[in-house]
Amino acid sequence: MPLNAEFKKHLHSLMVEVYEKTIDEIEQHKREILYKARSTHNAAATTIAYKDAALYSMKFRLSRTIEKYIESVVIWDYSIDTAFEADMIKEFWSLTAGPNQLQFPPAIKGHQVQAVQGAYARERQRLAAQLVREGTNRLRELKMKTIQAKRTAGGNTTNNIFNGSVGNAYINSTVQTTNNITTQLLHDIDRISEGNSELQTAALELRNAHARGANSVDKLQKWATLMNTAGDLAEKIHQQYPHVASLISRWIK
Repeated sequence: MPLNAEFKKHLHSLMVEVYEKTIDEIEQHKREILYKARSTHNAAATTIAYKDAALYSMKFRLSRTIEKYIESVVIWDYSIDTAFEADMIKEFWSLTAGPNQLQFPPAIKGHQVQAVQGAYARERQRLAAQLVREGTNRLRELKMKTIQAKRTAGGNTTNNIFNGSVGNAYINSTVQTTNNITTQLLHDIDRISEGNSELQTAALELRNAHARGANSVDKLQKWATLMNTAGDLAEKIHQQYPHVASLISRWIK
């Protein structure tokens, strides 16, 4: 199925989020390489530094954004058919859109500028193709994992209650999924984990395990254990995600 308007809007918000989270690091990197180039007192080195900084910014930001896009496909539990794959690849290409010319300060002039502009245009084109290719490969890997998970789990979907040595954990009494984990639960865990690197890592491990069709219960327990130590988020969870709070209270004793 093609991408719907709501999902496209979500992808745009992810792009903005990555931009805001990476701008400081990218600017710091640019300042550092420009400082080193200027220290050589070589005008050509400075123009090349501007080129390298622009390419670094593109690769750093877009690779992060494409990674977020792939994660969102898992969270939204999309079925990756031909139409969906084609639309996602278009989204990857749209991320690479931009000018093929650098904007230099007025003080930077000379024949080396034209040469660097040409090099930048060529390298930018190659980088765009590389990023789209990598994103497409990750998307197709996810597609194959999803297909394999459905084959493995075929006919094994049941109503279950989480059982473990630390007690019983359940969502709305029962959970009906092949991995005992619902898409809504994954989505809520992702939202709760925002801003906490440890929780985000654990949440990503949980989503990846779920996408592969692997046993996700241990990943869920790891996330719940970390969540139980994040006291500053307890009130938010109880107010906005009572079903997740219920899970934690039953899982962690």
